[in-house]
Amino acid sequence: MPTPVADQAARHDISTRMLGAALLAAAAALVWHVYAIPIRSPYYGLFNNDVDQYVYTAGGEAVRYGVSLYDTPVFFDMEFTYTPFAALLFVAFTLTVPVVAKALWWAAIMAALIALVAVCLRALHYRNSWRTWVFAASLAVLCTAFEPVRSTIWLGQINIFLVLLGVWDLTRARTAALRGVGVGIAAGIKLTPGFFLVYLACTRQWRAFWIATTTFAATVGVGFLIRPTDSTTYWGRQFDATGRVGPVDSPANQSVNGFLAQMLRFYDIDRFAVDGPTSTVYVTPTWMWLAVATPLVLLGLAASVRAYRSGQVLLSVTLAGMTSACLSPFSWGHHWVWFVPLFVLALHHAQTSTARLRWSMPVVVFLVSFCWWWNYPDREPIRDAPHPIGIGLFMLPRDDIPMWWAHIAVPFYSCCYLLLFIATTVYVLRFEPERRVSDPEVAKVARTTDSSGQRR
Repeated sequence: MPTPVADQAARHDISTRMLGAALLAAAAALVWHVYAIPIRSPYYGLFNNDVDQYVYTAGGEAVRYGVSLYDTPVFFDMEFTYTPFAALLFVAFTLTVPVVAKALWWAAIMAALIALVAVCLRALHYRNSWRTWVFAASLAVLCTAFEPVRSTIWLGQINIFLVLLGVWDLTRARTAALRGVGVGIAAGIKLTPGFFLVYLACTRQWRAFWIATTTFAATVGVGFLIRPTDSTTYWGRQFDATGRVGPVDSPANQSVNGFLAQMLRFYDIDRFAVDGPTSTVYVTPTWMWLAVATPLVLLGLAASVRAYRSGQVLLSVTLAGMTSACLSPFSWGHHWVWFVPLFVLALHHAQTSTARLRWSMPVVVFLVSFCWWWNYPDREPIRDAPHPIGIGLFMLPRDDIPMWWAHIAVPFYSCCYLLLFIATTVYVLRFEPERRVSDPEVAKVARTTDSSGQRR
């Protein structure tokens, strides 16, 4: 959330009250993990899934042993949907036994989460002190109760690292060495961060744009050099095959494409139904998806550019990241890890602003992204669990509720993350300070700011 431009040069301290509140919130989150969805719960326990980490390992094994990445599923019926360059990195998972690889991955996820919060605080000009790091660690623990973050840990997902790469890279000074390389690497692993190339062009950060583009091209080149056949397959016909990711009309698909597909299913528009091998999937036609996504993407870019020109770099980057999740044909809940920097921004705004409703912002972010859960005891067992558990606001009950309520609840569940994105962009465009910082002024600020965010 925006703060006055004049405040950007100010240094902020973590007060005793802020630190105490963060520690209490972290403790509450740990208690929630123990009792709400017990850690030992079969399949749904925090450390009892890790399916995506298994897929990453299988991709690394395919590279290591010369097996095709894309011709057949790599782990049971799950296909490898990342780039050949990503598979090369995942070879690291094959160098140790699975239990050690999983433990190291979980530790890395938590370290990346703490680092992400710390980088956000640095970008907001908080002093680099022990209080700041304890606050960052406490806030990171609290954020594990967010659905995108819990799903990241539960599935062993990679998105937290991609968000960290982008935020760290683009909140550095404009003159920082190789600024843009983090974006290029992230896009080389997974295509969604490639949206930041558009963002960099729109904000006229041309040096970072060319470095990011060159880095991304280098990752593609490395893939072709080491895995030429897989690279030809991926870039020739697989990279845009959203059906390989999962059912487009899944409740967990919180992109524009997913929302529309869910609405087609809810209202049973049969002409958009496609019969698959195991079930019928409702698929959004391209024209409908683009008709809705295009104005929302333009809205997100407009808000990102305005935030950037006002000196709100972290806000600008966060908006661009949320816009990329909005545009992507398939955005699982854990793709919205961008709610972590959004939450930090909202807390900072509440702490530094004098507006009457300032605390409503972090509350709204928390309520939308929180891991609301619901047991379905009357349904068939799933995996080792006695019954399914819906995790996340979008997985709350849709069936067996009054029809009048379903017409309100189902559309809301289906786009709850999109609504938070839209609310954020509208707020920025409506309430961002009128004074804009021109590009030369932004560059001047960057030249007087070192890579740790300290004023020289």
